Amino acid sequence: MCVPALVRGRAFAYCWQDDGRGAPNPSKHVVTPDVISKGAMGMAKISLAGFKDPVRRPRFIVWTFVVVLALAAFVIVMLGATSTRWFCADVCHKVQDDTIAAYNASSHAEISCMACHEPVNADTFTFLIAKVKSGLEVIPTVGNTFSLPLNPGSALALKGGHEMGSQQCTQCHSANRKVSPDPGLIIDHKVHADAGIWCTVCHNRIAHNDAAVAPTLVAPNGTKNIVHPNFMQMKYCFRCHDLEGNIKMTGIGAKAAPGTCSTCHPAGFELKPASHNAADWASAAHGDEAKKILTEMGVAGEEAKKLEGEGIAPYLAAPVNECFTCHIEAKFCKTCHDRLKVSTATTTAP
Repeated sequence: MCVPALVRGRAFAYCWQDDGRGAPNPSKHVVTPDVISKGAMGMAKISLAGFKDPVRRPRFIVWTFVVVLALAAFVIVMLGATSTRWFCADVCHKVQDDTIAAYNASSHAEISCMACHEPVNADTFTFLIAKVKSGLEVIPTVGNTFSLPLNPGSALALKGGHEMGSQQCTQCHSANRKVSPDPGLIIDHKVHADAGIWCTVCHNRIAHNDAAVAPTLVAPNGTKNIVHPNFMQMKYCFRCHDLEGNIKMTGIGAKAAPGTCSTCHPAGFELKPASHNAADWASAAHGDEAKKILTEMGVAGEEAKKLEGEGIAPYLAAPVNECFTCHIEAKFCKTCHDRLKVSTATTTAP
């Protein structure tokens, strides 16, 4: 007969033989180590001795099966729970409150977070790796060590289409879908796709419309969230397009993208921006606007260095001077600027 016992932190089975009358025989006491023993490093370890004992083996098998089943159920439930919009928005990514607000103000507010932020048609291993990678993002959130802005420069949209590319979009937007651009625009999506341009190079804020909801978050280190650049603005077209037909793109098969007005705008479209109609545009107004643009470019230039450090192509990371989307500097601006000794170089914010 045996009973469990704990002596000096070690688990034992206290066994004895009775004397035939149901009473223990003191001379037959035996103390043997039980299932759990103390390891050389002071850590508890599990012994497999129970599987060798015919008496205890069934119990060990049953409990092993129960533990494995419980762990599998826990993993399955957690994978499902952590893949819900509720978990992403309200539990895990509280640091992304601004992002969630922008998402709720977008045309994709009813689309699952997972539809875009996990690999498309991923096998089990790839899916689990992606979940672990996402889980690591909780560490700076819980530790209150995160900084802002998140995803500066919309880097996620520019990383070669591997993390956020056309494959996410074409799950819903099929190739035979009728494209409906804004009036005054001529867009050939096939030409862009054939040139290796993935959807988020242009449509980077379609699911997070932070221009509609002003960001308010401030990080523990004092950095603030900002409105991300919207690549649907015309100036970002000129990361690839060029008025003089220069090749800006890089990589295999790179070629010039035309920048003439008729490439993207139909006849009769009003090309002159409303700001240029100001009475003092030729004097003070255009100078004030140019200073603002150059200052923004200075900030964007610093951001571009970080983007390139993440492996993003320089032509996609570099800021674009909005003035030069319509005017060729050497032919339209230089003569007057040189005479007045006015620089068109970028500046930094005060």
